[in-house]
Amino acid sequence: MPRGKPMKNPNGYGSVVKLSGRRRKPFEVRVNTRMDERYYPVYDVLGRFEEREQALIALAEYNKSPYNISDREITFAQLYEKFYKNKYELSGKTYSDSTRNCTKSAYGHCKPLYDISYSKLRVDDFRGILGQMNTKGKPLSHAMQEHIKNLFTQMDKFALQNDVIEKGYASFAAITVEEDDEPGVPFTAEELQTLWNNKDVPWVDSILIYIYSGWRVSELIRMPTEDIDLQEGLFKGGLKTAAGKNRIVPIHSKIREFVENRLNTNNGILLAKDGQTINVSTYRKLFKETLKAIGINTHHTPHDCRHTFTSLLDSAGANQVCIDRLIGHASDSITTRTYTHTRA
Repeated sequence: MPRGKPMKNPNGYGSVVKLSGRRRKPFEVRVNTRMDERYYPVYDVLGRFEEREQALIALAEYNKSPYNISDREITFAQLYEKFYKNKYELSGKTYSDSTRNCTKSAYGHCKPLYDISYSKLRVDDFRGILGQMNTKGKPLSHAMQEHIKNLFTQMDKFALQNDVIEKGYASFAAITVEEDDEPGVPFTAEELQTLWNNKDVPWVDSILIYIYSGWRVSELIRMPTEDIDLQEGLFKGGLKTAAGKNRIVPIHSKIREFVENRLNTNNGILLAKDGQTINVSTYRKLFKETLKAIGINTHHTPHDCRHTFTSLLDSAGANQVCIDRLIGHASDSITTRTYTHTRA
């Protein structure tokens, strides 16, 4: 910086002012954000710095994409209120009570963040919420962590759109437990026979595909067509964990016809309705309606197909390591704790 008075910045650009006294950070960056009642510019303080060069760089970065300084101080709770109103009241879209309640429940677990400026939150803050314990001293379930992570992701996007943050950190916070900590009820031998007796009823074939492949509901729905190799008789895919990704599962001979027919009649999409890929919530609804239609009244979820898969393998004497690999577990700890069910 040349000696003497610095060159004057253009009108509206802002300025760097050296404060009086002995300060660790004497160089204050001021930006004009509004006018007072006399139409004189009013400045906000962008920040203070140890060196003039640092202050000038910060001012230049601000002017590349100006934003309302006060928005950078909005708290997590304040941002949530704006986000919730924008999504559920102003967007014009219709959401179920269940979706709203999931959002509210996820927010309820975020109390430690309520009074913190959203722009100051970092990965460890989000990780801390996902890693907290419930009232029983156990980690939050995978389902709840998924709701919380989804809320974080949506709020990050909303914050970016409204210049509250320049970078989102929520996406770097990982869910701390596997999906498979959730208990399930395997289909009984009688229920399995009922499914086979009604295999021509719409969507029963999809349930049998899940039972004889062990995929998570989201994994099979999102599986690209190119990862289903009918010639070699293999599925390839997987989500959630390192052990679960890119795993290979044979297409059981009992479901091969179902898989082939679905790919041939749904434009190459395995799970489709009216030629279009469906989402998880739609499939859960179809799953429930299908079981009711064929007389299975036990409360089952698509995740129970995965429990049935492991139970069938265990009853057949399959090697435990092989079972782990097929369902995407790094070890048998979760498999034996959650999935082992004795079949008569």
